[in-house]
Order: sequence, then C-alpha cells, then structure tokens
Amino acid sequence: MEAVPAAALWVLTILRLPTALDAHRGSVFRATILAAIACTLYVPAVYYTVDPLLGGHNRIGLVTLLSLLLGFWQFRTAILLAAVTDTEVRRRQLALGRFAAAAVCSTVTAGFLASRVDETDPNLPLTYADQPGMATFLWTGSAFIMWVCLDIARVCRSNVPHMHAQAFRSAFTLIAGGCVLFALVLLDRLIYGAVIAAEGAGSQAAVALTSFYWIGETVAVLLVSFGLLLPRLAGRLRQASFGLRARLLLVKVNPVWNEVTTCQRELVLQDRRAALSVLFSRHAETQLHRCLIEIRDCEMASPLARERLNAHHMLVVERAELLLESRSAAYLPR
Repeated sequence: MEAVPAAALWVLTILRLPTALDAHRGSVFRATILAAIACTLYVPAVYYTVDPLLGGHNRIGLVTLLSLLLGFWQFRTAILLAAVTDTEVRRRQLALGRFAAAAVCSTVTAGFLASRVDETDPNLPLTYADQPGMATFLWTGSAFIMWVCLDIARVCRSNVPHMHAQAFRSAFTLIAGGCVLFALVLLDRLIYGAVIAAEGAGSQAAVALTSFYWIGETVAVLLVSFGLLLPRLAGRLRQASFGLRARLLLVKVNPVWNEVTTCQRELVLQDRRAALSVLFSRHAETQLHRCLIEIRDCEMASPLARERLNAHHMLVVERAELLLESRSAAYLPR
C-alpha cells in the first residue's frame, strides 16, 4: 500500500515534465518530484536500503522530511499562482510561504542534528519521540504541512466560485479535498504516537489509526493527482471530441463541395473528391474550413452553383460553419 502514493506521484511527475522550466507552471512539477522522492524514500524497503548509503543514523529520514516540506511549499506556491488573481495578495502570500519554508526547514534540521538516532528506523519521529530535538523535528514538520494543507483548502474554497470552467472548479475541489484528508492523516500520526505510548502498537485503536493512515494517504495523493490532471484531461477530451465532429462533418460537406465546385474548378485549390479518405485526415479542421470557403466562393461567383445548393446542403454547410465558429469563440478573451 505504501508504494501506491509514490507510484502515483512519479506518474504525475513524468506527465508534468514538459512544464519543468515553465515560469508559471514549474512549481507543480517541482512539488510532484519532491513529494515523489519523499514518498519513495519512506517506503520501508527503500528506507533501509538507502540509509546506509548516506552513512546511517537515519539521515535518510531528514532528507525525506525536507523533500516533503519543500514539496508542500512548492505545491502551495503553484496553487497561489493558479488561483489568486490579486497581484498584491499573491505576492504577500508567496513571501509568507518562502519565509515559513525556510524557518521550518532550518528548525527540523536543527532538531534532527540535536538528536541521537543511531539505529535506522522508518518510524524515526515516533521511535525517538522522547528526545526534545526529535519532538521538535516531528511537531514542527507536521505543523507546517498541516498549515499548508489547510491554507491550500482555504485558497481553493475562496476562489472556486469565481472560476468559469467546470473542469477547473472540479479540479480545485478535488485538490482541496485531498489536502484536508492529508491534514487528517498527519493528525492520525500524531494521535497514533500518543496511543502507542499509552496502549502499545497492538491495541485496537493503534491498528485502526494505522489502517486509516495508509488508506487516507493513498486517497489524498490520488485526489490531488487527479485534480492536477483533470484540466488537461478535459482539454484533451474536448479537442478529441471537436476533431471527431470536424471529420464527420467533413465527410458530409464533401459531397456538397463536389456538387458546387463542378462548374467552378478555377476556385478550387485542391481536389477532395475521395470522400471517405477525409475521415482520416490529419488536418480535418483546416480542410473543413477550406471546403466551406470554396463552397461560399463558388456560390457567390456563379448562379449555377447557387442553384445546386438545396435545403439539405445548406443545413450541412451551416452546421459546419457553426462548429468552426464555436472553436473560434473558445479563444476569444473573456
């Protein structure tokens, strides 16, 4: 179960790779790759394998937490850049995030260095929770992540009603839900530490908290991942739907084009008489647009061409024109 969040984050990282150097969207890529690294290192088999390579003493635990903290900081940055339109408010929020991330990373590093954690253990903060430095390590890191999660949920809740596109409203709702669930997962871990100290790791409460932790973490990661992918998936689906409609209309327009251009071949740039082959055209939208232009050109240039256009022909042509107009309207500024 612990490998599922890591795998989901690596898939998301690969999908976001084209935006890695983008000034506005690069924060999401940095957030996903840092979170993927943290989740991968937290897998017990990986933790026990990698820690000796870093000299032991749970140094991999410090790397894991720092990666997670920086990943959440970058994720908050990405949400602010995407959702907050007020430039001054966004600038202040970004500055607050940079200060908080620097302060927290410095504090958890100091807490780790002040602790004696010689034996490799993935449950580092809980195993050595009796040490003041490790308590600082645990509580400071947890408080920062919970603050980031709740702040992201707040930003999403405040800005979702103002978003025009349904895909973006749904995406930010999923992200907010995932962040709230992740905050609950962190609270689960803090309660778990108190429970095992009082009742032991085998108690029913401890087992229930552990089950909620693994399920909750997985669902939270999947919610956020799907939320980040949803706008792109919706765009791809719209593009595919438009392309299919353009091809189907191109097949219907082609006989009209054949009929109208018969007496006006000098106005034709390219012969399109193979009606079925246009269904597989790579540039269906362009060909449809060219066909409509030539139909209208022939209609204006020749009374005979106008006579060849019956009511059915005109209906097909108008449907094709409306489809292309809807495409153009989507790119107009709102």
